[in-house]
Amino acid sequence: MFMYEMPTRLYFGKDCIAQSGQELCRLGKKALLVTGRHSAKINGSQKAMTEHLETLGIAWVLFDEVENNPSIETVRKAAALGKAEGVDFVIGIGGGSPMDAAKVIALLCTNELDDAALFTGPYVRPLPIVTVPTTSGTGSEVTKVGVLTNPHIGTKQSVNTPLIFPAVSFADPAFTESVNPVVTVDTAIDALSHAIEGYMSKKATPMSDVWAEEAMRFLGVHLTELDGASLSYAVREDLMYGAVLAGMVIAQTGTTLVHGMGYQLTYYKGLTHGRANGILLPHYMSLMEETMADKVEKVWEILGLSGLADFTACIKNLMPDTVCLTDAELAEYTALTMPMGAVTSTAYDVTEAVVKEMYQSLEH
Repeated sequence: MFMYEMPTRLYFGKDCIAQSGQELCRLGKKALLVTGRHSAKINGSQKAMTEHLETLGIAWVLFDEVENNPSIETVRKAAALGKAEGVDFVIGIGGGSPMDAAKVIALLCTNELDDAALFTGPYVRPLPIVTVPTTSGTGSEVTKVGVLTNPHIGTKQSVNTPLIFPAVSFADPAFTESVNPVVTVDTAIDALSHAIEGYMSKKATPMSDVWAEEAMRFLGVHLTELDGASLSYAVREDLMYGAVLAGMVIAQTGTTLVHGMGYQLTYYKGLTHGRANGILLPHYMSLMEETMADKVEKVWEILGLSGLADFTACIKNLMPDTVCLTDAELAEYTALTMPMGAVTSTAYDVTEAVVKEMYQSLEH
């Protein structure tokens, strides 16, 4: 038996916000817009949304203070604004950080939760959530997860509940045209890691595998182009489509060891989420070759690669980063990784020794 849940209504394509008609009217009369400090203003997404809201006669208030890897403090501040303003729904515009923050903000607008209960529930229904991705990577526009930094445990942690699936998402690839090459690489590899990890997960289903394979097709064909200075709209459309599909995959399967280990590299070493995932992927795939050889061969076929060495060279070309960890760091990061659900979802006997070896592989 398997279950599939995807309650988000998705609009995809250029100018999809303006073409969505009265869609947002059913959510209320006043919205809280949640963004980072700059990018939503630069890429046109904030303007597109506010103009549409004004056309519909929907009032809005802006919270534009979301940082990369949003904090508990930030989402609480935004929720306080939303409650004070009496907003009816929340719109997250940006990459994964503003969208994840918006989900948790919507939850905090209707739930009284201390910092521990924030990650565990129980929850009552949040305000309706709308998302507008402006990068092609996280898939947060179609998932039930919001990731925050949690200083109480010293790493990133997920708020995970079907209640925070967005009600509506608008995926317009045109908003990614101003994204710089480094962010384009990082987010595309993040999306690829979602597709691969979901495909390899113990929780994979025949239905999630369909989306994973399709996502890999649309992402893989452009892997050799990502280090270029500019990408056409058609390529950016493929990348966003692949990212959305990969998000739909992890909404069913969750992520695995790559994400569980990558959180520490982001929290302590400052690597972006996508880059942390990317540099871990080659060693992860070497483990998967031992336990899921048939699926690994299918990945190489879809990506147009000859095997693990070819994949490793491709990732290394895009992400030449190395990370050297002290013995104390290895012990700490491993201890933080082992209790995560991402470990139990991994189709491999993950021991502390396996995690340490995978971290040590990043030195080269």
